[in-house]
Amino acid sequence: MEKYHEAVFRKKAVEFLNIKKNGIYVDATLGGAGHSSEMFEISTDIKVLAFDMDKDAIKFSKNKLEKFKNKIIFVNKNFSYLTSAMALNYWDAIDGIIFDLGVSSFQINEKNRGFSFMNNAKLDMRMLQNGNTSAFEVVNYYSEERLGKIIKEFGEEKYWKNITKNIVKGRKKSQIETTFELKNIVEKIVPQKNSIKSVARVFQAIRIEVNNELESLKKGLESALSVLKKGGRIVVISYHSLEDRIVKNFFKYENLECICPPKFPKCVCDKEKRLDIITKRPRTPSKKEIEKNPKARSAKLRVAERC
Repeated sequence: MEKYHEAVFRKKAVEFLNIKKNGIYVDATLGGAGHSSEMFEISTDIKVLAFDMDKDAIKFSKNKLEKFKNKIIFVNKNFSYLTSAMALNYWDAIDGIIFDLGVSSFQINEKNRGFSFMNNAKLDMRMLQNGNTSAFEVVNYYSEERLGKIIKEFGEEKYWKNITKNIVKGRKKSQIETTFELKNIVEKIVPQKNSIKSVARVFQAIRIEVNNELESLKKGLESALSVLKKGGRIVVISYHSLEDRIVKNFFKYENLECICPPKFPKCVCDKEKRLDIITKRPRTPSKKEIEKNPKARSAKLRVAERC
């Protein structure tokens, strides 16, 4: 049985790439290879550079795309390494890139990875399995101030202060080692009607910190734009407001021709407009897509084109 749900916006996202013969495309978040598979269904005369920090995802996708092994290059790193990977393969430009952000269904379903509070496992949450900082270290060794800031900003959790105090209080008695231990601490401190959402936000916040997700996204978008050909497109699927805000603001800024204050009589900033925004409002999934993949419920799709 496959460990992956169908890729969110599988067809729609790839349609927005405008796949063309002999093009070079990047699947920045490979996962179960849903979007890469869709690219090859449209054209087998393309090359794909595929990134994933999870070695198990790479292994799974290599088997799935075995017949295209001469047309796809797998990189077991974060997409922020885009320009380095391209240089190693003597590519200087791409025709399109797709980012499907967040944690994959494979990682959630792997009980020993600690991504989900639905299964009891060691606190880990590292997408790159040999990465340095784990969720265990964040929960047990970060200062109360730093931990609180993460839960407040990355989790957007209104009970962040009480949750943080309770985590610090709990770890003084004994180390918090498992997902259920962390879940129970959060549930004890928030109103029962809010408990599941609060637990989810805390887990999201810690996962973002462990994997440096927001900074990697900023760097990835900048790298993508720097190597995108004229007419090439950036397609981004995000799952929470922090990611979506970064993408929205990046597209908006790169769409501007001038950033001088309105009172200036003429432009002196030399700002270059580099993107045309294709999706004026983010696309959201259909009921059918949500039924196929519950992860799609909060998804937003944004697209921009190099000008």
